[in-house]
Amino acid sequence: MLTPRRRHRFSFVLSILILLVIFLSFHHFNSFDSYLFDDNTSSASSNSKISNPEHTSWVWTLPDSLIASFRRKTISYANSNNEIIDTNNDSNDSNNEIDSDDDTSDTKLRLISDSQKKIDPNNGKLTNGYEFFNKVFKILYEGKPKIKSLQNYLTKERIYHARYDTRPGNNEDPVFTEEYLSRFLQLSDSELESMVKSHKYVIDHLPENAPDQLFKGDGIVFVGGGKFNWLTLLSIKSIRAMGSELPIEVLVPKLDEYEPDLCARVFPALNARCIYLPHVLSGLEPHRQSSYVDKFEFKGFQYKALAILVLSFENVLLLDSDNIPVHLPDSLFKKEPFLSNGLIVWPDFWKRATSPDYYQIAGRKISNSELLPIYNEYEGLYKDIPQNSEYFNNNEKIDLSKTPLHQRQGAIPDPTSESGQLMISKKTHTKALILALYYNLYGPTHFYPLFSQGSDGEGDKETFLAATVALGKPFYQVAKFLNAFGYFDSDHNFQGTGMGQYDPVEDFEINEKNKILATKSPEERDKMISKDLLLQKGPRILFVHANYPKLDPWELKKSKKIFNKKGGRIRLYGTGMKLRTGIDFETTQWTNMKFLLCELKIDVKLYQNVDRTELCEEINEHLDFLRSTISTLE
Repeated sequence: MLTPRRRHRFSFVLSILILLVIFLSFHHFNSFDSYLFDDNTSSASSNSKISNPEHTSWVWTLPDSLIASFRRKTISYANSNNEIIDTNNDSNDSNNEIDSDDDTSDTKLRLISDSQKKIDPNNGKLTNGYEFFNKVFKILYEGKPKIKSLQNYLTKERIYHARYDTRPGNNEDPVFTEEYLSRFLQLSDSELESMVKSHKYVIDHLPENAPDQLFKGDGIVFVGGGKFNWLTLLSIKSIRAMGSELPIEVLVPKLDEYEPDLCARVFPALNARCIYLPHVLSGLEPHRQSSYVDKFEFKGFQYKALAILVLSFENVLLLDSDNIPVHLPDSLFKKEPFLSNGLIVWPDFWKRATSPDYYQIAGRKISNSELLPIYNEYEGLYKDIPQNSEYFNNNEKIDLSKTPLHQRQGAIPDPTSESGQLMISKKTHTKALILALYYNLYGPTHFYPLFSQGSDGEGDKETFLAATVALGKPFYQVAKFLNAFGYFDSDHNFQGTGMGQYDPVEDFEINEKNKILATKSPEERDKMISKDLLLQKGPRILFVHANYPKLDPWELKKSKKIFNKKGGRIRLYGTGMKLRTGIDFETTQWTNMKFLLCELKIDVKLYQNVDRTELCEEINEHLDFLRSTISTLE
C-alpha cells in the first residue's frame, strides 16, 4: 500500500506525464498543415517537389473523416508589417468551426467578417479604406465620359492585329503610322472635346497617394471566383512548394463565388486569404456605408485594377489565376528594376494599335522630331535609332509616313503588354493605378476602343502602362520577348498552349551590361561575354502563363485537349519545357492536382458535380502518361 507521501509523489509524476502527452499531441496536430502542404513531406505518389518532379518522398495522412472533423491550425498570416498575426486566436471557437457543406450567405458573411477581425480588430483600416475609396469613386463617377459609347468606325474594316516583328525585309505588314491608325475609330470634334474635358477632370482631381498605413508590405495578388478559385489554388500550391514566403491575397468579387472551406481553411494554411470585394469597398450589411462605389457595377477586366487598388499590399505582384511562377518571385520587390521604376510590364506578341485621338484626350504630346529606342524582339533589346535609319528623311527629320506612331517620343512604346503578370508600387503609382481603373470602368464603352480599335485582345492589358505614360511616371518594360509554349499536332501545326515570361531582374542586369558592351570593341565584347554566363544564356523564364487551355483536369478530359486525333494522350507543352523552365512543369502540375484533389480531397466548387473517383482516375491516368514520357524531354 502506498503511503500518503508516495501517493502524492505518484500523482505528481502522473500529472507531469499526462501534461507531456497532451503537449506532444497538440504539437503533432498543430503541425498537420505543414504535412499537408510541405512538399518535403509529400507522398511518393504525389512527387510534388517542384524543383524535382521525379523526387519521391513520404507523407503522413489521416482518414478522411478525421480530416473533415479536425479544425486545422493554419500557418499564421503575415501582415504588411511582417508582424505575425495569430489566425487561431478565436474568441469563440464554436462560432469558428467550418462546415464545408454550409454554403449559406450568413455563414459566408460571418467567415468574411471573422477573417478581417483577425488582422483589423477595430476595423480602423477598413474605415480608412471606405473613406478613401468613396472619394476616389466620387471622382471617377463625376469624370464619367459624357458621350455615347465609341463605336463609329470609318469602314467595316478593323485594324489588322499584326504581330510585332522587326526582322529585316518584313515589309508585308502595314506600318502603324499616325495616318494609318487614324483610319479606324472616328471621333467628332465635339466628342473629342468632351473626352478631353472628362479625362482632364479625373487627372486634376485624383489623389497622388493613398492615406498612410492603408497599404503596407509586399505581396502576391490573384483575382479568384468561380473556376478561377481552382486555378488560383493550383498556382499557390506551386508558389509555396518552391519556398516563397510572400503573403498572398485572393480577391473574391461576388458572394456566391466565396467558397467557405477554401477561403477559411485551405488558403490560410498556405498563408493566403480571400478578400471579399464589397467588404473592403463599402462594408457588409447591416453596417454597410453609403458610397459612390454603389454607382458602379463591376465585371470582367475591371477586377484586376480593383484587386491591386483595394487589397492590403503596398507593392503588388499581380498574377492571373492561370499564371504559375517556376522560380521564387520574392526578391523581385527588393531589386532593380522595380525599386527605381515602380511598374514592370511584360511584352505581348502584337503591335500597339492605340488611336492617335487617345493622346489628345490624355493631353500627351507626340514628338515630330524625337524617337523612342526601337525594340528588337529577337535580341531582347531596346536600341537607339541612328540618324541614317529609314525613319529619317534626307533633312534628318522624322519621315512621318514611314515611322510608327508608337516609335515616337511621347507615345506608349511598342510592343503591347501581356497582363498575366504585373508589378506595381502604390507608393509611387497610386494615381496611375486609379487612372487605369478609370480606363477599365469605362473601358468597354470608351477606352478599350481607343486602345485597341477593334483588334483582337482588347481589355485591361493596355490600361496600366497607358495611365503611367499619361502621367509621366517611370516604368520598365521587360526586353526579353515572351516564349510561346505548345506542341506540334499530327498535322505538324503548332498549337500554342501558354506563354513564358522572363525574370525582370536578370533582364535588367543584361540590359545594363549591354550598355557597357556597346562602348567596347568587338574583341573586348567577345571577351566580356565569354566570362559572363548571364550574357551567354540570357534571363531565365520566371512565369508560365498557362492560359489556353486552362489546367482544369476534368475540362481537359471532356474537351479532349490532352488527346490527339487517334485518342492518344499528349503533352500540352511539348518536350522542351524542362529545358526552358528548369522543371518538368506539366508533370509537376498534374502531381499537384492529385495531391490537392485526390489525396487531400479538398472541396472545390468547380468539381462539386463531378464524381471525385472518376476525376482522380483521370488525373492518375494522365499522370502515369506524363511520367512514362519523362525520358522524351529535352
